[in-house]
Order: sequence, then C-alpha cells, then structure tokens
Amino acid sequence: MVTPLRILLLLFYIGCISAVIMVLSPKQIKLADDLTMNVFSIEDWESKVDTTSKVDMAQFAEIAKQVDSVEQTTTKPEELLVTSAADNNQSVVAKREKIEPVKDVKYPIQFADSLQPYSLDNFFASLVNIYDDKSLVRVVHYGDSQIEGDRISEYLRTRFQGKFGGCGVGLVPMLEKQAFRSTLTTDFAPNWSRQAIYGNDAPKSRKKGVHYGLLAASYRYSPLKSNDSTGKPQTYRSWVRFKETQNHGNDHKNTQIENMKILYSSPLSRIETKINIDGDSAISQSLGFANEFNIFEQSLPTKFKKLTLNFESNEGAQLYGVALDCNAGVAVDNVALRGSSGVEFTKMETELFRQQIKEMNVKLIIMQFGVNVVPNVLSDYTFYENLFYQQLRFLKSLAPDLNILVVGVSDMARRQGTGYSSYPNVPKIREAQKRAAFKAGCAYWDLYEAMGGHNSMLSWVNNKPALANKDYTHFTPRGARLVGEMLYNAMMKAYENFKKRKGYDKEDIQ
Repeated sequence: MVTPLRILLLLFYIGCISAVIMVLSPKQIKLADDLTMNVFSIEDWESKVDTTSKVDMAQFAEIAKQVDSVEQTTTKPEELLVTSAADNNQSVVAKREKIEPVKDVKYPIQFADSLQPYSLDNFFASLVNIYDDKSLVRVVHYGDSQIEGDRISEYLRTRFQGKFGGCGVGLVPMLEKQAFRSTLTTDFAPNWSRQAIYGNDAPKSRKKGVHYGLLAASYRYSPLKSNDSTGKPQTYRSWVRFKETQNHGNDHKNTQIENMKILYSSPLSRIETKINIDGDSAISQSLGFANEFNIFEQSLPTKFKKLTLNFESNEGAQLYGVALDCNAGVAVDNVALRGSSGVEFTKMETELFRQQIKEMNVKLIIMQFGVNVVPNVLSDYTFYENLFYQQLRFLKSLAPDLNILVVGVSDMARRQGTGYSSYPNVPKIREAQKRAAFKAGCAYWDLYEAMGGHNSMLSWVNNKPALANKDYTHFTPRGARLVGEMLYNAMMKAYENFKKRKGYDKEDIQ
C-alpha cells in the first residue's frame, strides 16, 4: 500500500536528484554547429534577470511600410527588356541612377574617425560611375546562418538594382545541401562533391590541389560509373539546374539575366559544356585548360524558368560557382557559411582569391557574423577581436580599392527562469567586432542597437507578424527584409554624404 509519506519521500528524492543534476550539468550542451540545448540550472531557478523587453516596435512602422511598398512594386518582365536592332536580342535597359528621397537614419554607418568617413569611398565612387562606365559592380555578402537562403542579401539586391540597375541573383554554388534560396531553386546531379574552408566539408588537413573560390568552397564531379576493364580513360559527366522559384512575385529580376559566368580550373582537360534554357536547343561550348583559375563567359540575354548546365571532361574539374548577372548595374552575392564565426578566410590562397576579386570586380564585402560566437559565454573576447581583425586585414589586402562593411552581431536570447533574456555577452562581442573593424580600416553598422538593444529579440519574436523565429536567434523572412531596409537606408545615407563631400551634381543623375 502506497502511503502519503512514501509519496512525499519519493518527491523529495526526485527533487534532490534534480538539484544534483542542475548543479553538475553544463549550462549548455552543443548538439550541432548551429544547435545548442540549454540546461535548466539553479541560477535559472533563482534568476532575477530582466526577461521583459521594453522595445517600442512602433519605431519600425515606417520601415515596415517601405518594405511593403518594395514588395508590392512588381516589375513586369517585359518592362525590363528592350530589343537591340543590331542582333535582335533582348537585353536589360541601362539606366542612370534613380533618385530616391534620402532618409535620416537613427543608426548610421560608423567609421573609425567620424571626421574622416572614407572607408566606403571606393565602393560609392563605383556606384556613381556605373552608368558612364557601363560596369557591373559586385557586392559579396558573407555571413553565418543569419543570411542563409539569400535572406537580407535578397532585399539588398532588390534595392540596389532598383536604384542602380542590374539583374540576376549573382554568384551561386553548384549544390546547396542545407538550405534553399528564396530567389532560386538549385537541382544537381548526385556525383557532385564540395570542399569548403569551414564546417563539415572542410578537409581535416590541407589537400593538394584543392582551391577555394569566392563562395569559400570548390565543387567537383566524379564519374557516374566506375571504370571498366578496357583501360580507356574515364569520362566525367554531371549537371546542375537553376530554376525560377515558384510564387516569388516581388522581383522578376531573379531569373532575368544578360550574362552567365562559370568560374573554374581544369589543368588536365577541356570541359565540354551544354547550356539549355527552358528545354530549347542547347548551346555547346568548350571551356579551355586552366591551371589555376579562369572565367568562361556566355552572353545569355534571357528570362529563364529552367537553366541547365551539362559538364563533360576526361578528368574531374574544379568549379567555383556560376554567376547569373546583368552586364551593368549591381550584383549582390549571398554567401552563407553556416556554423562559421567568420574567422576562416585566411585559409584561402591569397593570389587565387585576389585574382577572383579583381576579375569579378568586387568593390564591397559585407561581413555579418557572430551568432555562433554568442553561445560560448566568456568574460573577455579579445581573442575573437584579434582573429576577426586578421580576417579583415587579409581581405583588405586583396585589392587596393576593396571596401569592407562589418554588420555587427544581432541580439540573441536564451531561456532564463520562466522567460527569455538576451545573452549577457552580446554587447561584448559587438564591441570586439567594432574594434576589429575600425583597426582594419573598415566601416561598421550596429545591428544590435538598430534592433533595439538588450532584449530586443524578445520583441521581434513576439511581434505580429513575427520578425524572428522561436529559436530567439534567426530572423523570419519579413524580419530579414526589415533588417535589409535599415541597412540599405544607412548605406544610402552614407552614399549621399559621400556625394555631397565630393561635389557630385545631382542633376547629372536621373
């Protein structure tokens, strides 16, 4: 017979065992690169941490209206095209910079010396000269899982291309294992493999012959069938297909392109390539030998639903990605390095990286990292500051006119007692990033403060509609667009200040 006393003793024993577990267990258990489990502790039980958010979300109302306006402004494909009398091909209309109202921003781009805001001048000068130079200015947006799936980058691309011209989604990989893009769907043959400078695809030791492209990775294809007994050389074949994303109506420019570039190296054989657009007759081209790095360029003035590339060679080549662009305007590449803290770039071969920066006309690199540093709560982040500074200094050394903008870490929250509260170390990581950026001569934008600071993530999660997910780390698609709009406004304010400082006449820009 179970007596009340036995029940009380049982509950007492369970409580004692739970207390021991809470004392001895770590506060966090890392399950994967981007997944951490919090363990309820004695500190949480006794916690008096403020788990309320005092952020007034009304401050984002005007920004949200602008985001809605951009999404509702749909450019029809036929409005993007003109017919050239010379070759009867369609191409995107070249245009001068579109005049837009310049908004005052609460959180502007910050510079090491506020009296000498020169660290983005080369990029801004290239924007001013796009129309006269008929140039394609490339922006590479590196980040962690916060930008995965083309989030934030997509909105920046839409805004830049709406103002300065351009089309296409920029540089994309041959395969994406972990996420899909909101702007483009990628299908690929099963015999592709990937080597990267970070994560699970990083080699445990430096492998001879493995190089990395702008996507911080390289891609190879192996024979689909094993070699037979005839002794004949193996034939390597593979394919990749880029498709228009269904029901993505806010920007028809995603699959509107004028030009395709294949970045590759192939020291032992030529690569025979067939390009097929929407099932029509294929365009056959031969990619020449390339010991280190080469770019194959194909004019493709088209709006595609499916773009298929077939590759064949006698030896597996190394490819670095495919760029889907216009001939002029702005291209924005989304390069999401899931699980990265942004400290692996010095693993890249300097000369190869420098060549790609030059030939792809990269004028700005945006560095947005930090969410993988936050769960490791420490009292001091000097080590991270030094590591991050080394990466920025390395990137700056690649080209004399290359500018870098560091986007500071976003707010992140964890469970505290019965609620959620910001990680206490987020401001320390933010300051470490800012100091590294200024020391390396880079610009800085404070996303943490722009969100609302301490405990702002709680308000972003609980907002209607939600601007961040229930993991209290990642933005929802709408939240990502809101961040993109704030960042774009800050960049354009700095751009207008640059034009005033340089004396550019607005009447020359229409």
